[in-house]
Amino acid sequence: MTIKEIETLSGMTRANIRFYEKEGLITPQRNPNGYRNYSEEDLETLKRIRLLRSIHVSLEDIKLLNQNKCELSDLLLAHLRTLKSEQQDQERSRLICEQLCRSQASYDSFDAQHYLDLLNDDASARQVLAELEVDSIPKVTAPWRRFFARMIDMTIYMTLWDAFLSLFFHINIMETGLPGMVMDIIASAVLLLLAEPVMLALSGTTPGKFLFGLRVSAESGARLTWKEAWRRTWIVWRKGYGYYIPVYQIIREYRSYRSCKKGELLEWEEDSVLWLDGSHLRLKATAAVGVLIILTGVTFTIWQAGALPCNRGEITAAQYVENFNDMQRFYQIDRQLNLPEFEPIIEGDSWRMLNEEGNWEKMPGNFYMNNTAGHYPDLPQLHYEEMDGIMTGLEFSAEYENEDVEITSYGDLMALAALSYICAQDDYSLLSDPPSFLYLRIKANADRFYDFTISEAGITVEVSFEYSGYELRQAEYSSSFVLVPLYGEDPYFHVSYRVYCGD
Repeated sequence: MTIKEIETLSGMTRANIRFYEKEGLITPQRNPNGYRNYSEEDLETLKRIRLLRSIHVSLEDIKLLNQNKCELSDLLLAHLRTLKSEQQDQERSRLICEQLCRSQASYDSFDAQHYLDLLNDDASARQVLAELEVDSIPKVTAPWRRFFARMIDMTIYMTLWDAFLSLFFHINIMETGLPGMVMDIIASAVLLLLAEPVMLALSGTTPGKFLFGLRVSAESGARLTWKEAWRRTWIVWRKGYGYYIPVYQIIREYRSYRSCKKGELLEWEEDSVLWLDGSHLRLKATAAVGVLIILTGVTFTIWQAGALPCNRGEITAAQYVENFNDMQRFYQIDRQLNLPEFEPIIEGDSWRMLNEEGNWEKMPGNFYMNNTAGHYPDLPQLHYEEMDGIMTGLEFSAEYENEDVEITSYGDLMALAALSYICAQDDYSLLSDPPSFLYLRIKANADRFYDFTISEAGITVEVSFEYSGYELRQAEYSSSFVLVPLYGEDPYFHVSYRVYCGD
């Protein structure tokens, strides 16, 4: 019979039954699926234990009876004297003991149900519960502590996954979209199922559980085997987290929270025991917050490290081109850099990247309306400064006079061109000025057509604007700002951009 069936028939809780199994008083068989199968003999043994515990027979004495090391009648006579001498012989317990003695009952054959029926009143039921309460493996609830412990573990798993994506594939982990979200769910499940069983088998805990004073063991107190730990983690993933399926995961977490709060045994706790060390709670909570802060900082550093170019040190112009294209992919700028930040539309011009010669080349990508792309001048050509084959700087400039064109700031172009060279320097440190922060500084100035000079890692970026007969407006279909020629004016625009070694 199953655990639920024997709970009902024996009148004991699951924690009681597990406790007596751990003490060796019953030995259920195992089905092929790993679940326990209790026999009629196990049920009768539990009923006898329940009766004897209800009349204050100690667990040690019951073990002696179970091992045939003493006779029930001799033990009961001694126990009866103890009850009387200590004035703990409640009338009901004395009556039961006397009846058992008069009938010369044998432990292996007496009818426990008959005597349990005699105890079927509120006072006796409370007495039974008081005795059985002692014979229980402690049930740890603490749902919030368990939740935050697992949240720390999952944060660690995702940090490892982010490091893999960012450092090996230079993927912008903050901008992965729906495909990236699906991959994150799969990766977190794989890491959970691989890492947690190993940690539980080796140490009985995980980083999150350790910080909150939680430990998992087998019912015997020994560490779980890898197979037992893996089975526990598998059920946690299925029943506790609903396979990480959005919405369904929240439902499963809420149901698990309610069950845990009520003190019910969760399905993954069938063959294991969760222990809680409740000491130094404030210190543990502070340490947990500190770990989360550190993990946040590590994730940010990993994210920024992914933006670092593949070619560093003394680079050639060809290597700089590779850096520029990689940087453009990292920041996911899939539009022509002479155009405002349009929403993807239907047809027109495609985005451009640098080819091996350092010139702009059309690439498959998002398209823009013909009647908008035609309003803007072409991308300016980059000019590379080299000495002995080593790149020492670059520049571009553009000038428009009396032309009916709207002019973008080239903010993304300026930021990408600068970072592709600055971040390649040996003296550059992403901790002192992270790439995204440096990107925003350059872009913020360029988007407002401000003259500016920025120096970092021994590299200087100089930008100057000169214009008249233009008005700064927000571009159509975009949040970007552009210069629009004023009616009746003679518009003039000039921009000079240079990146070079030295201050």
